[in-house]
Amino acid sequence: MKKKLLSIIVAVLCFFSSECVTLKITCRSKGMELVLLKEAIDKWVKKTGNKHKVEIITLPHASNECFALYKQWLSAESFDVDILQMDAPWIGIFADYLTDLTEFYKEGRSANKENDEDKIDVDDYFEAVRNNMYSNGKMVALPLYTDCGIIFYRTDLLSKYKKPVPITWQELYQTAEYIQNEERKDPQKKNKFYGFVFQAKAFEGLTCNFVEMIDSFGGTIVNDDEITINADAGVNATMFLIDCLKSISSRGVLNYSEEDARGMFQSGNAVFMRNWPYAWSLLNDPSTAVAGKVGVIVIPPSANGGKSSGVLGGWSMTVSKYSKHKKYAADLIKFLTSKSQQRLWSKYSYAPAFKSLFRDSEVLKNNPFFAYLYDSLQNAVARPSLHFGKNYPRASTEIFNAINGILTDSIESDITISNVKKRLDRLNKKLNEISKKAHKDEVQSKEDKGLLFVIKKFLGFEM
Repeated sequence: MKKKLLSIIVAVLCFFSSECVTLKITCRSKGMELVLLKEAIDKWVKKTGNKHKVEIITLPHASNECFALYKQWLSAESFDVDILQMDAPWIGIFADYLTDLTEFYKEGRSANKENDEDKIDVDDYFEAVRNNMYSNGKMVALPLYTDCGIIFYRTDLLSKYKKPVPITWQELYQTAEYIQNEERKDPQKKNKFYGFVFQAKAFEGLTCNFVEMIDSFGGTIVNDDEITINADAGVNATMFLIDCLKSISSRGVLNYSEEDARGMFQSGNAVFMRNWPYAWSLLNDPSTAVAGKVGVIVIPPSANGGKSSGVLGGWSMTVSKYSKHKKYAADLIKFLTSKSQQRLWSKYSYAPAFKSLFRDSEVLKNNPFFAYLYDSLQNAVARPSLHFGKNYPRASTEIFNAINGILTDSIESDITISNVKKRLDRLNKKLNEISKKAHKDEVQSKEDKGLLFVIKKFLGFEM
């Protein structure tokens, strides 16, 4: 009875007190993200004297499914979730629905001078990460971690068959094929062991795979505002993926997301895997079949002397403009994305957004491959979200559906270079149409804002 009465009193006090709020935050459950976020939130709640509560809303694994969910929620304009975890290309798309954080972080820095660790050191972010925090001059996001596509490989198998670490895609293919064929001589591994696994499901992850693949073949999706996905680099990159699917990859990759590929590699059934840095700590868990047997290289070039690659990824925290508790939401994401928290997340191989943490001895001890991941992040290739603007999700959908379709059809029949070129020509045409619409929308938006400025000035509003 006393406990019940106490609960009622606490509830009443919270009701009348602006200092007692419940925040809602979204989070993916890929890898260790959900576990780490819960731990960080518990620390923040304790830090605030246990005054506040935080509810976590778990997101789907596939980022394009998350995007569709956000679009549905935010367009309703009755959204009651305070904090949104967002993929890098979405920030500009949803910027109009997000809170300008400069209201809470003057000049991009925390007002709390007591703890340097929790300051938002804007200059310490990677340039590409820092640029993505802003939209129309407003800070609308804080990076939780950054990302770059990489290749994991089995060090024990390369040693067993006396194969060097490959430095080109062709060398990777040849090594993967050789080791796959040798390992399959074991009856238990026949048709169960593969040379290379990646993400070829029709989702955003395939767009990421293809952006870095075409980049490593010397091409681009967009070049000086011209769509060039059907150029030689795009055709050659696609043909290479077809060769992989037919010879060294499981057909299952056509439905693989990151976690599916990790499961295959982690169980000891593949030589090479394309994935994100987060997989490192999970692969090296003592309970796995590959613990202590994993190496990492950057996305290789197509030929000697070519450009290595790696698509820029990463997720950020934003505050919805519909939040009724912006002040507390801003304080929470400042804590979640602080250097001290990113150092903790790095123990599980989530790459920090702060450059200085790549020189941190503890961070490098847990993730030795971060030493050269730094260079990859400095030169990572971005998805063409800036070019397509708010139409990027549509462009990405066209890309991953087209590439998945080509790869799927290649299983049943021989697809020639000529056929691939024709299909990429069609994709190029669709992307050009989306590009033109994006440009038209941008011009219209500027005209609307200009007209609004004139009307406000005419009516005497302060500008």
